[in-house]
Amino acid sequence: MLLGAFFVGAQNESGPASVTWTLVDWPARVAAGESFAFTLAALNPAPTPVACAFPAKLIGRLELDVRQWELVAEVEEQDRGRQASLSEGSFALRRYRVVVPAGVRGTGMVEWSWPHLPRVGLTVIAPASAPPPQDSPWPRWLRDADPEAAGTALEPGRFFKEHFFAHEPFYFIAGTESPNAKFQISFKYRVLNEEGPLAARLPLLQGLHLAYTQTSLWDWNSESKPFFDSSYKPEVLWSWDDVGPVRGAEGWMRLDLQGGVQHESNGKAGADSRSLNIAYLRPSLTLGPPDALQLKIQPRLWVYVGGLEENPDLADYRGYADLRLVLGWPRGLQISALGRLGDDANRGSLQLDLTYPMMRVLTGSLSLYLHAQYFTGYGESLLDYRERTEMFRVGLSLYR
Repeated sequence: MLLGAFFVGAQNESGPASVTWTLVDWPARVAAGESFAFTLAALNPAPTPVACAFPAKLIGRLELDVRQWELVAEVEEQDRGRQASLSEGSFALRRYRVVVPAGVRGTGMVEWSWPHLPRVGLTVIAPASAPPPQDSPWPRWLRDADPEAAGTALEPGRFFKEHFFAHEPFYFIAGTESPNAKFQISFKYRVLNEEGPLAARLPLLQGLHLAYTQTSLWDWNSESKPFFDSSYKPEVLWSWDDVGPVRGAEGWMRLDLQGGVQHESNGKAGADSRSLNIAYLRPSLTLGPPDALQLKIQPRLWVYVGGLEENPDLADYRGYADLRLVLGWPRGLQISALGRLGDDANRGSLQLDLTYPMMRVLTGSLSLYLHAQYFTGYGESLLDYRERTEMFRVGLSLYR
């Protein structure tokens, strides 16, 4: 069964002429856990030729009641070519395939992150009963330890897509003064399988994550080019995205919540050893429509857990709260400011980050951000948290 074709007109990104993007053969009903295909068509109604680029992936969000699932549509192998040249009144087609999560049931709407596509309806039904498996001489606990419905360990690509996510900004930047280079890696791991029975009964537990962030300062000016200091920050956190009652009209206001317990240390011994543990809460309020200028307000409050024997005056410099403000466009230029006052409001710090996506460079060949950072104040490194520093660095980031 088909819903038919859904139409939406959009200005083509690679030329002045307009291209109308159309969804064709979108199914009205699909089975959970199975895949389906649809066609994306590019139509040229203009009297002049135009070139257009098909996306390699289309990311959709299926909203069903109060739950959401991500749908990833990838171009089928025979339609890998992304560039198309359209003469007057002509069109081009690309086939995409989507795998429906096994735990979905019911009728909902799919909203695409690509702005040229409309919202479409989709009904997900239970899959057809599979034939009974053949008997095996091996015990089930030995041969089927990874359950088919919820486990993903046998499919590494799917496993990473469903469990690993970006966390804090991920970048590599460098300047002219010591320590020259600074880089940060960060990711989080969702503990529960989204399709498992525990997550289905208690949806809020889907926000339980393990996370890791590492920030390192690299001194290129020294003879042996050593790492000046590193901060290792494992944590357990819980996040609740898009708290419903706070949503404003047309999605112009959104509230997310995050809380957790974090350990931080620099991995050194003796007099250079630094460590602390905190329990924190960080709400995040986003003001502005999803595709327009936005302002994010992210205060974070924390308490120190356990002692600070290795650095007893650390709270005088770190304080008990910080504030991050992000202003810009989700798909464009952004500037963020992270400020901290310290316990006596006179030993704080300010970090400014300016980022710009480079996805348009070389016709979409780079998935990076140009990143500039300015830091002034105390505590850029955990080792010398009592020292005031000022530094400007430029580089690239994977996530901002």
